[in-house]
Amino acid sequence: MKIWYILLIAASLSPLLCSCIKRGKSTNSSKQQLRLNLSGDPATMDPRKGGDVISSHMHFLLFEGLTRLDADGSTVPAQAESIDLSDDGKTYTFHMREVYWSNGDPVTAFDFEKSWKDILDPSFPSLNAHLLYPIKNAEAAKKGRVSLDQVAIRAVDAKTLVVELDNPTPYFLELTSFCVFFPVNHTIDAAHPEWAYHASEHFVSNGPYILKEWKHNNEILAIKNLGYWDKKRVNLGAIHFSIVDNETTALQMYERGELDMVGQPLSSLPVDALASLNKKGLLQKYPAAGTTIIAFNTLQPPFNNANIRKAFSYAINRKEIVDNITQLGEQPATSMVPTVLKYSKTQSFFKDHDVKKAVELLELGLSELGMKKEKLNELAFLYSTADLHHKIAQALQQQWMDVLGVKIKLENCEHKILMDHLTKRTFTFAQTIWLAQYNDQMNILERFKFKDNAKNYASWENPEYIRLLDESAYQGGLKRMATLEKAEKLFINEMPIAPIYHWNLSFLAKPYLKDVGFSPIGDIYFERISIDQEQSNIR
Repeated sequence: MKIWYILLIAASLSPLLCSCIKRGKSTNSSKQQLRLNLSGDPATMDPRKGGDVISSHMHFLLFEGLTRLDADGSTVPAQAESIDLSDDGKTYTFHMREVYWSNGDPVTAFDFEKSWKDILDPSFPSLNAHLLYPIKNAEAAKKGRVSLDQVAIRAVDAKTLVVELDNPTPYFLELTSFCVFFPVNHTIDAAHPEWAYHASEHFVSNGPYILKEWKHNNEILAIKNLGYWDKKRVNLGAIHFSIVDNETTALQMYERGELDMVGQPLSSLPVDALASLNKKGLLQKYPAAGTTIIAFNTLQPPFNNANIRKAFSYAINRKEIVDNITQLGEQPATSMVPTVLKYSKTQSFFKDHDVKKAVELLELGLSELGMKKEKLNELAFLYSTADLHHKIAQALQQQWMDVLGVKIKLENCEHKILMDHLTKRTFTFAQTIWLAQYNDQMNILERFKFKDNAKNYASWENPEYIRLLDESAYQGGLKRMATLEKAEKLFINEMPIAPIYHWNLSFLAKPYLKDVGFSPIGDIYFERISIDQEQSNIR
């Protein structure tokens, strides 16, 4: 761990991170305008409140935090110029560079302190507040047990932010690279609290782009921020986002030359077109730290019984789903944590499609509950309306019928409604996804540390699991990996979540696009993309 920190601090001193600063300006070169599609309107443009993939990408586009995640998985300073770490590994001091909001106001340590403490206010709506819990008194403040003044986030002056943790947290700097840690202009936020709802003079940002236009459920235009400290790294003059929720329509727009790139993670491609696109060599794929899963509500029968949960999980034929439905060469998930978060180490904690064991466990679970199997036919399986999710749900319904003799009911709904059911625990079992927010497997594991975490849809909690995660905070290297593996094994043995497959994301991109890249957690590096002017004449 000491070596890791030395390397990190060395990176923070790199002259490549230095840049002269200008007041916020913008440019809009039509020749360098990238045209993309979003499958839906961002739920929020306020990084403190984000929780969905589309909103997160907008936050990375428009805002920036103290650090950022590079393509090689390293975390380097961004709005911070350098970072000091105390000998006990618990106190971070961030020294900020001269950076500005897009209206010319300085970005200060006070903006960061206020933004982070806003998230920890018990009345503030934030799905990702738990990411700040390593900070001393953060969790207690969010739960109303202590005042925000007792949270160990302190702006010493405009350029110095000091953060104290409860315990050493090996992945804390990686946390700060995620968009929930991005600041908002606290002066504008106080004077104009509606700033994040539309493009206006009050929407100021500190990232590589500025929000120029936002026609809800129609289009978004972002233009280059010439006041951004690292503007030389930003190649495109503007990015135009169409907002089209139909996968086939979006693909047709791409084929007509109306979009330069289409597909994940901003939107999906039609399931029925994947095989053909792949065969033609047009489909580009990359692994991402995401997983399609089934969440069991452990507060309700029959899924308050671990054997019933495992029976439904073992009955799934994951290989059949990835071979015949998703068709992107995904990894059938017999582990909890995506492989890319384990340095590409493949692990399996149970056998896929273990028919014999599934039947045995179902009978055992029903006996423990004193329940007849016919009762299971009343179960409603919830999922979102996307075509891919519907096809997977149909396959699961058939597999459970074939293996367990149970015919569950399928119920679909819009994604926002599904998320509402999941967070409020008003469901029995449901198909959903998770996508890592920072480049460490703890991002997946920590969601299930406490049952009241908004993203712990299963409402599962286990004292030994908690102990193992706490123990890992004081470890490094292989010892930490071994402890986290024990925690994952325990989780899988309880099966509050049934993983289906770990993701490969797919997209189409025109040949004139250069340097299309993604972070280890699947975020697009918008600022690195460029357009070959000569080839783009075919547009």
